[in-house]
Amino acid sequence: MPRAQRFAGQIGTLSLMEHVATQEGTGDRPPRTLWRNGDFLLLWSGQAVSTLGSAVSALALPLLVLALTHSPAQTGFIAAVQVIPYLVLALPAGALIDRWDRKAVMIRCDVARAVALGSVPLAAAWGRLTAAHLYGVALVTGTALVFFNIAQTAALTRVVPAPQVPRATALDRTADSIAALIGPGVAGFLISLARTTLAGAALAFLVDGLSYLASALSLLFIRIPFQAGRTPLPERPLRAEIGVRQPTERKVGIRRAGRGNGGNE
Repeated sequence: MPRAQRFAGQIGTLSLMEHVATQEGTGDRPPRTLWRNGDFLLLWSGQAVSTLGSAVSALALPLLVLALTHSPAQTGFIAAVQVIPYLVLALPAGALIDRWDRKAVMIRCDVARAVALGSVPLAAAWGRLTAAHLYGVALVTGTALVFFNIAQTAALTRVVPAPQVPRATALDRTADSIAALIGPGVAGFLISLARTTLAGAALAFLVDGLSYLASALSLLFIRIPFQAGRTPLPERPLRAEIGVRQPTERKVGIRRAGRGNGGNE
């Protein structure tokens, strides 16, 4: 149940304003390279690990559903449930992320996905795994993915200087591509370790859940705040906030719905 990553052109107007504000006063001092930027390396490595975990569970999901329900149609239905949060929440999520602490949102989304995915092997071990359980996991991971991706896109401009955003985005895309290449092989190996397909697929879900815990841990060690301090502005209705951000957040939702649900991003 898969993951993001990351188009510089999708960054919201407010995030760009914050980034410009933080760059004032730095003069002509050259920025550190990305490989010397500890905060970026923590963010990037955590996402690389969780993206690989998503690629693993992406292959395991249809095998798990087939082993559990013997219904190919159920596989498609569960995949569709993962997309529903994009259609419903992409616009309000963008406005809410601007009001909330982005790092806290990202950590909670990672923990929520870890718990949801980790519940699959636990339920399978007790013989209590059902299709309804998998639908719930798909809904939780899909919802968390929407909030996480929007927060991560906005936070990137705080972690790296503006001239390095395209390179940081390229590194994210590279990690995505590598995960897509090796993830199915890792999934196949994990499934082969178990006595049954169901048990092997559940093991793949456990690995993906652990990958989200690794991502959450990496976020905890990032020192820089993910948003600049802002002068309090008059509170506006959420509907008005959504109207301002609608074009940007719509692009985030549409583009990532196609990418994020190939694995658990």
